[in-house]
Amino acid sequence: MRQLSAKSEELEGLRDGEPGDGDTAAVHGDGAAGGSGRSARVEAEGAGADALAETVSLRAPADPALAETVSLTVAEAPEHMRLRPPAGPSSGSASAGPSAPTVPVAAPPVSVPQDVAEETARAMAEASDAPAPDTAAAVGTGGDAEDDPSEAPFPARRRRHTPLYGRGIRVLPWKHKARLNPRQRRRRKIVVRSLWGCVLVFVGTVGWSIAGALTSPGTDTVQARLAEWGRDHGMGGLVAQLEQWQYDLNPPSKGGSVDAKQFTDLGPTAAAPTPAKPSKNGEPSKSGAPSSAPPDVIAMQPRMPAPPGLTLESGEGVFQVAVQTATGQPVVQVTRIRPDSVYTDVTADVAVIDQKHSSYVLHPGHEGGLNSVITTVPNQIESNARPNLIALFNGGFKISESHGGYYDHGVTAASLVDGAASEVIFKDGHMAVGMWGRDYSFQKNPDILSVRQNLKLMVDNGQVVSYIDDSSVWGRADHGSAAVWRSGVGVKANGDIVWVGGNKLTAPSLARLLKDAGAVRAMQLDINLRWADFQYFPNRDGNPDTSKLYEDFLQGPNKFFVNSTKDFMAVYLR
Repeated sequence: MRQLSAKSEELEGLRDGEPGDGDTAAVHGDGAAGGSGRSARVEAEGAGADALAETVSLRAPADPALAETVSLTVAEAPEHMRLRPPAGPSSGSASAGPSAPTVPVAAPPVSVPQDVAEETARAMAEASDAPAPDTAAAVGTGGDAEDDPSEAPFPARRRRHTPLYGRGIRVLPWKHKARLNPRQRRRRKIVVRSLWGCVLVFVGTVGWSIAGALTSPGTDTVQARLAEWGRDHGMGGLVAQLEQWQYDLNPPSKGGSVDAKQFTDLGPTAAAPTPAKPSKNGEPSKSGAPSSAPPDVIAMQPRMPAPPGLTLESGEGVFQVAVQTATGQPVVQVTRIRPDSVYTDVTADVAVIDQKHSSYVLHPGHEGGLNSVITTVPNQIESNARPNLIALFNGGFKISESHGGYYDHGVTAASLVDGAASEVIFKDGHMAVGMWGRDYSFQKNPDILSVRQNLKLMVDNGQVVSYIDDSSVWGRADHGSAAVWRSGVGVKANGDIVWVGGNKLTAPSLARLLKDAGAVRAMQLDINLRWADFQYFPNRDGNPDTSKLYEDFLQGPNKFFVNSTKDFMAVYLR
């Protein structure tokens, strides 16, 4: 470094016209003569002829005024810093007279490493706001590139290879940050950080909402919670499509047989009661029934007819007593029967509730904030409401997808729709099923207390409706032709209530079972395994621990006792 500094000082002196002490140097600008007119050759004296005169050419193509030829003696430079001597004849010749002009002799261009040449050319191009010059032109080889492959021209730009940008091909629609100026880099940083901020806010909000849905009280499964969260946030179509794909990938099996015990093993049941006969003298009989009044007898339901193409097995379709009154009368009767001749490996559950000994209460669910609108009735069975509770069963579709409304205790949670199938509860506690506007309305029946609507009637005037095969009417996800878990409710001519539910039911098979159970008007309720549910209490105490789930429903006996998601119907003994 000291030697280089000394040489630099010596060059400055030569520019000012001061000759050096021992060595001779000539500085030429633009080819003009300067000095004593001697030759441009630099002589180096010393033992072993180690001194070497060499000419270095520095050129700046962008500014011709910077072109210079400097003759510098490098005899004292270390061996690794010396440059190659020029090949061929002598680099310069001395003139005989003092007036001979100095002729600069340029050495061949020096080979420069590729990365240095590229960065130098790129820096010069950016400084002048011009495209980078070809490094092959800026850095020559001193010969024909085709003759010497090692001296071939360098490419104008190194071909990068990154996962996002590819090898020499721009994959992303924006430039690499190395090709941006500081102002563009600052602008990109602001934009990128803003976008990441929006993404974090969106993900955080969605995550918070989903976490609230998953941790809310209740017995719903994770799948059910996610599905209902999607429907609540405008993704009902997506949820329906996913359910349809799931059904298509796992269609229900056909054929098969069932265990005969399913027709007789219906849980806590009692024998059919025998009516008390009044005594001749008018005194009470042994059963306590007065002789002067007709006995309070609830008849057993007749055996259901066989589905088309099937023959009833032993016990199939025969009703048994599930809940009875204090006097031994069957207020709830149950049976099982195969739904049709296609899906013969499952059974459908049928329950008939005597209307004269029962009353009904419609409870809202928290889905869609229904319980925040209907505040007079809780969305679960409270402990003080358990006495005399004899049965519970599910409600209908989500209100927004039911094509109907919801009314309870003078509050309209969703507008009632004329022509919709409706569960109607009156102030005296009895229940009816019919078409709103035709069979029941506030003008015709001012004593209406509650109304729950869902789709259309599937049984009317004791017959299955003509549009039963229209799949679009019975569910967007599990449409009418799909054999899935379904449930429905109807009313008999004598006012008794019929509930039917089970697996692998289509809309036509559900409607036919409701009709065969004696319903003159009937409607579909909710579908899917996690929602179809009938639960009865043999001890008439509403105790879920001693209740019987009709079939092995998914969410267990506490479904309606802890913050129910869906609305449901509670049945009490009068």
